[in-house]
Amino acid sequence: MKNNFSGLWGFIFACLAAVFFWLPYAGGIFWVLGALLSTIGLANRPNTLAWAGFIISFFWIILYIIFGILLGSFFAFTLYPYYMW
Repeated sequence: MKNNFSGLWGFIFACLAAVFFWLPYAGGIFWVLGALLSTIGLANRPNTLAWAGFIISFFWIILYIIFGILLGSFFAFTLYPYYMW
């Protein structure tokens, strides 16, 4: 039986990123490692865990973009007048 270690570690790091998303650097490092290793693991068989890590990682990308847009526009409209003083 062939093992897909990059897909397995990609899934593990994607899960760690989902758990530690509130830590700015640790969550980001886990997320990047999970996305990278899961993408590499998609080329190998069996790739079930690689697909799971890939989906988890890029789900977080979408959430980061949405929260960045929402919070960025919120802070721009609420704190921007204070920066002008």
